Amino acid sequence: PAGRMAGGGGDAAEVDDAKEHARPPGAARMACWRAMRGCLLSVDGCLEGGVRVASAFMKVLGPCLVLLAHFLILFVVYTYLRLAWPLMDVPGGEFGKALLAVWGVFLITNAVYNYWQTIFTDAGTPPEYAELAKAAEETDAPKPKQCHKCGRHKPPRAHHCSICHRCVLKMDHHCPWVNNCVGWGNYPHFCLFMLFLAMACVFAAAIFIWSFPDVVLQTRFRRLPGTRYARKCIATSFMICVSIFIALCILGGFHAYLVLTNQTTIEFQLNMIKRRESRQNAELFRNPYDLGRTRNFQQVFGPTPFLRFRWIFPPLAPKSTCDGVVFPSLRAR
Repeated sequence: PAGRMAGGGGDAAEVDDAKEHARPPGAARMACWRAMRGCLLSVDGCLEGGVRVASAFMKVLGPCLVLLAHFLILFVVYTYLRLAWPLMDVPGGEFGKALLAVWGVFLITNAVYNYWQTIFTDAGTPPEYAELAKAAEETDAPKPKQCHKCGRHKPPRAHHCSICHRCVLKMDHHCPWVNNCVGWGNYPHFCLFMLFLAMACVFAAAIFIWSFPDVVLQTRFRRLPGTRYARKCIATSFMICVSIFIALCILGGFHAYLVLTNQTTIEFQLNMIKRRESRQNAELFRNPYDLGRTRNFQQVFGPTPFLRFRWIFPPLAPKSTCDGVVFPSLRAR
């Protein structure tokens, strides 16, 4: 009996030891969880620091690209008016050359005007949250959504720009070439800038090709002073125009699609994900803001017919009926 008691005591001790050894895994899991949480916080801090560095870099890069854009425009305009245009031999003589000069100035003036409007026009600032929240409490309306970064009201289609540090109505993207966000307020000017710049590139490239045999191949004016300088300027300007035109065909074609389908660049990416998920669930997805090509176009450029071309000149075109905060959608019907 004494041996059995001793054996029983040994079993109890073994059980106690097993319990003590069973506790550390829980503590180990807790330690692993804390370590993982610390790693995630470190990664989040690194990402936040990276965003701040990228934001500071974009703030420096933006003005540099704006200056570069102005330099390229001035260089091509100088080459056209100073070197290529005087060598042209067109039907109508000086009158025909004057018409070509006026058309070129018209294109580049509209391009620069819309470029400046894109730079200096506010992309769209949402209203203050406190005023809307107070009005919602008084009328028992649903509480408006607030941006946790800038504190302003965040309506549908608005997004917070990490570079400008503010919310933008119907934000499309932050463009370093204009050093500004492209959103509800300046998106029409952005589209028209690309349109007029593409037309100006085609026109200038055609003029440079016209002058190509005379200056580059030197079929005429072989002893003309400054021919070598003119050859370099015309060849460089021609390559600039062709390169910009190819880039604008890609970018401008994409934005033409966005205008006709009533999407932004951000919404286009989100809608692709939603469309893929709907296809996997055997469902049909449709952009809720797509009201048809005509209404989509007029929502951006104002309620004017396309073929009247008033939308090409923003000061003459009627303003859009939307305010950038509330947009008509299929869900509202």
